[in-house]
Amino acid sequence: MGAIVWKDLLSELRNRDTVMSLFVLGVLVLVIFQFALNLSPAETRRLAPGMLWTAIVFSSSIAIGRTLISEREAGCLGALVIAPIDRGSIFIAKLVVNVVILSVFEVTLVPVFALMADVSILTVWPQLAVVMFAGTLGLAAVGTLFALAAAGTRARETMLPLIALPLEIPLLLAAVQCTEAVLTGASLTGLGAWANLLFAFDALFVAVGWLAFEFVAVE
Repeated sequence: MGAIVWKDLLSELRNRDTVMSLFVLGVLVLVIFQFALNLSPAETRRLAPGMLWTAIVFSSSIAIGRTLISEREAGCLGALVIAPIDRGSIFIAKLVVNVVILSVFEVTLVPVFALMADVSILTVWPQLAVVMFAGTLGLAAVGTLFALAAAGTRARETMLPLIALPLEIPLLLAAVQCTEAVLTGASLTGLGAWANLLFAFDALFVAVGWLAFEFVAVE
């Protein structure tokens, strides 16, 4: 599993295209929100969490599944599936890679978001980091699970978002609400039911992905 993670991260480090593409797309989404809706500073701050997570969700759709699709195109996926390792470990390895890539992207995007939305994150960054990680883990878990199935279709670039986005709606709602609460000064223990939904979503899809990836890989 460690070898798979290292191989994929080394490949992304050499290319550097994925994170740059994510960053540019994320900034464009934020700019479109700002200018298309003609928001006042007060409205921008109020809608800031939704803008941030919309940018993350749509940008992540071009990164999640990239490694599986590229390995399928190179003819390496079959060898990976029949390798003498637990297929659930393949899922966990790909999940780790996706979480790392998305986390690097978010580290570059959040400061730009804070400047555009005129929100302060200096005093709440530990709580915000926890919420961001939880949301990222859920996005990566859903995307990694269905990326292999989408890779086998002709319209794989559009099929994965069509499958994943409806399932990510509860995660998006919870992440937006938790982010809004954190930005207004709430502690992690004060996030309530939305935090429970966020962490439950993560646990559910990580477990389902680990258990079901073997059957998806066979198909």
